Amino acid sequence: MANRRQNDEPMYVQFAESIRRDIDSGRFQMGARLPGTRSMAVSLGVSRTVVLMAYDQLESEGYLESRSGSGTYVSVRSAGASACETRVEEQGVVPGDPQLSRLARRAVLPAKPEAAMLALEDGVIDLAQPRVKSDSRSLKAWMQNLMLLLRSRDAPDFPELQGAIALRKAVASYLRVERAIEVDPEDILIVSGAQQARDLIARVLLDEGDGVGVEEPCHWSIRHAYEAMGARIVPCRVGPQGIDINRHAAELDGVRLINVAPSFQFPTGVVMPEEQRRALLQWAYAHDACLVEDDFDCEHRYGVRTSTSLWSMDRYGRVIHVSSFARSMFPALQLGYLLMPRALRERFLAIKWLADRGSVSMQQHVLAAYITSGQYLHDLRRIAHRLAPRHRALQTALQMRIDNAMEVTGSVAGGSLFVHLPGLPRNTTDTLVTEALVRGVRIRSAECFYQAPPDHVALVLSYAGVSEANLKRAGIRLAEAYLAVKKGF
Repeated sequence: MANRRQNDEPMYVQFAESIRRDIDSGRFQMGARLPGTRSMAVSLGVSRTVVLMAYDQLESEGYLESRSGSGTYVSVRSAGASACETRVEEQGVVPGDPQLSRLARRAVLPAKPEAAMLALEDGVIDLAQPRVKSDSRSLKAWMQNLMLLLRSRDAPDFPELQGAIALRKAVASYLRVERAIEVDPEDILIVSGAQQARDLIARVLLDEGDGVGVEEPCHWSIRHAYEAMGARIVPCRVGPQGIDINRHAAELDGVRLINVAPSFQFPTGVVMPEEQRRALLQWAYAHDACLVEDDFDCEHRYGVRTSTSLWSMDRYGRVIHVSSFARSMFPALQLGYLLMPRALRERFLAIKWLADRGSVSMQQHVLAAYITSGQYLHDLRRIAHRLAPRHRALQTALQMRIDNAMEVTGSVAGGSLFVHLPGLPRNTTDTLVTEALVRGVRIRSAECFYQAPPDHVALVLSYAGVSEANLKRAGIRLAEAYLAVKKGF
């Protein structure tokens, strides 16, 4: 056995390392029996405790194994692994990266927007990122409900797979009053947000190669959720009344699913009229397809009458309704829900069980109390009213200077303004972004929301967290940047 080193390490560590080297070098063969702890201690001139601690350390690492009534042996597994590693090194073979599944090869993390990487200088107005401060009244109500829950004797413990029944009942009541949607709490599934809902839908309804219709433009995460599952994406252009199912009928032939946002389409802000919705449902029935009704953030629209939902119009269980609790009211709250057709309920729960065993229980119970109290709906309406003048302030400031040069889609407030600038070719987008930033406004292109971007500049301007005064300034500065770019080519 190699001599013990004279250093500051504990004696048992030095002894264990010496045995480890002897095993790796092959001096102690696999399955060999080591001397007993007493005889080893005597031969080395150390206490038996040192030997016991060294043996225990090596056993925990898998080098040794103790056999009751027999002694301590070199582990067959460790010796085999060492021999294998030696052969690999001798042959000069270096293992590559692990094999990936097709899903892992298709899935990608979102590219971090350049705007998010740069720190804002003082005085710069940010219209690029939806940076929204939590609503103070909503947070106060949330904290009050949380404290009441913590003081109660029946504080929740483990989450329920489908979601807390108190929250599902509260959601059903809210939907009945606010959206005229009649739904049984047993048909509601609580999820960690709209993106998890889409992932579950894809796993329940799609196989690789299946076709999925998505709006063009739409948030890139919607497209990617289905692409990652191997689906074939069919983009459907969003017009002034949403997607026209008859226009895209040929391309959509054979698709299994269409994802639409009829009540408030992002980023365009378009609201689909009822006739278009009925045509979409009839198409789904005739082609044995399902519809995902994306109702995300529609509570913050202002200036339009509530339309009948696809879920309420559906008579044959072909609509899956998805929504998320208002992030602009409480950004940190990662909870949402989907309404499951009864025939698919068991399948959704089985797939959800594989993903997780339920969203955070305490947040669900606090949210249930918040909704049931009526404060949730009151705060939503107040926030929507607060967004309307901000929407007008930004749009009016732009119209006063470049009205004929821009096109704004959607006429309802919802937190963002979708602006087309047909007079600027798409390759001038970066120049416009730079010119705007020089003037103290940060903006973002809408290209990431398209599968095939338009040939001109398109912008998504997020205004929910900006004051009316700053929005007026931002509109003036952005118009100046537009005129400067226009003049330069």
